[in-house]
Amino acid sequence: MSVDREQNQKRLERWMKETNIKLTQVNGQRKYGGPPEVWDGPHPGAHCEVFISQIPRDVYEDQLIPLFGFVGPLWEFRLMMNYSGENRGFAYAKYGSPALAATAIRLLHGHMLEPGVSLKVQLSIEKRHLCLGGLPSSTRREELMQRHAPVPINASGYTAHDV
Repeated sequence: MSVDREQNQKRLERWMKETNIKLTQVNGQRKYGGPPEVWDGPHPGAHCEVFISQIPRDVYEDQLIPLFGFVGPLWEFRLMMNYSGENRGFAYAKYGSPALAATAIRLLHGHMLEPGVSLKVQLSIEKRHLCLGGLPSSTRREELMQRHAPVPINASGYTAHDV
């Protein structure tokens, strides 16, 4: 392990001990919350999660959770990790309301963590995709929406793929 990575790891462990924050690593991501230990509101609905990119590889939760928590209480924070223990440069922060997510975007998009390194913060699509296979390539989005109108779908995009 490099000296910088050892220092980052020690700093993160010290911060976790001081704040009593618990992180769990699952499937290539390190996660806080979902819900956090102290949460008195309802579960977040749609449009409550932001996608954060352009995170420097040597920045971890000890800097990111306080920054995004400044906007409001975090329901969940997930930092994507590779197998060497380095972050992959992106994360997700979930708030209790769409208004807090919008505030995070407004306040933190373009935030400079290091000289010349600005975060990109945008609304997450939260895996709201519907995949339909075996359709003729001539199928149009309008046909699908008409046929499935009784099904509550918030479709933001449509891509036809040959199967």
